[in-house]
Amino acid sequence: MGPACSSSVPCGGAAGAQVPGGAMGHPMAPFVLLLLCPTSALSPVSPLSPVSPTPPAAPCFTVPPDAPLELNLTQTIPHCAELDWGHFQRQRRLWLNRNGIEALSPSARVQPGLEELDLSHNALRELPAPFLSGARGLRKLLLRHNRLRDLPDGFFANSTALESLWLDGNPLPAVPRSAFQPRLRFLAVPCRCDVVRSVLDPCACSPAACRCHCLDPQRRSFNVTHFHGSQCRGRAALAAGGAAAAALVALALAVAAVVWHRRRAAAAGVGRAKRDPAAAAPGQPRYVSRADGTDGSADGSAPDYENVFVSPRGAAATAPGWAPGWQRHSLQVPVGDECSLRSEDVGDQPIYANTQSLCQDSIYITPDQ
Repeated sequence: MGPACSSSVPCGGAAGAQVPGGAMGHPMAPFVLLLLCPTSALSPVSPLSPVSPTPPAAPCFTVPPDAPLELNLTQTIPHCAELDWGHFQRQRRLWLNRNGIEALSPSARVQPGLEELDLSHNALRELPAPFLSGARGLRKLLLRHNRLRDLPDGFFANSTALESLWLDGNPLPAVPRSAFQPRLRFLAVPCRCDVVRSVLDPCACSPAACRCHCLDPQRRSFNVTHFHGSQCRGRAALAAGGAAAAALVALALAVAAVVWHRRRAAAAGVGRAKRDPAAAAPGQPRYVSRADGTDGSADGSAPDYENVFVSPRGAAATAPGWAPGWQRHSLQVPVGDECSLRSEDVGDQPIYANTQSLCQDSIYITPDQ
């Protein structure tokens, strides 16, 4: 028997097609063709058909079950978005530095048998808070040159065997107090005043007991106490000295301003400069002394002389050879001067008046003796 469907007889052909063993135009021919053709050729793929699941991402490292207890994977891969810690459960020493590791799996836990761990020179921004919760045998931990910005206060609380800790090269603001375990003998932090200040008290021990160092970007090492004394304490003292100097300068300026203001007020009280509207024309100095209290004092105890100065705008109109009344003691006074001098009873205080024009109300009043 031939194939159920051939190229000459398409599946689902019209009535009258040649059907083996049947007459042309048989009414059952279409149904026979449907039964004979494969169902996969007739039924379309349903949009609701299940899609095969996406395979899980490949792990960053391929670690065989019988991996050595001292496993060195330094600079094995260029990048690892998240490291699956489940592969490292039996190692005693593990080197994972320089692999571009950005994060650890949230369930990552250091097993109690791990003694040395190197995660330096990666891209770690944070570590799971319970990462060292079971690290009772960890003696050396290197986290240097990552991007760690914070470590929880109790991050090292269960790392009771910790002897060496490297945290330099991270933008950490401080070191948790739990890092200073009884067996800690070496600590490396960034050479920044805020970080160094956070370890000063715990690091105040003899060099034989513990060594606390900071490393700068040029990889130079400094004792944290010496670094703080030369770089941080000096800057703080300089800032405090600058603030104190600025305060003293401000105080001196304030005192000088007060003294100047008082002196000016006293000078204004002794001789106030006033303008006489009647003498606004050609001006000369005029001297007036009053004892009736009109000079600003209530009891007349103010200075006896008040200077009223009118600017000498009319000096050109002054008669040649004439001198003002307050200069008439000199030889410049004309011989035929008709200015008069009279005395009035004004009490015991003298009044001296010098007017603006020649022989016009120029009065000199002296007290009667």
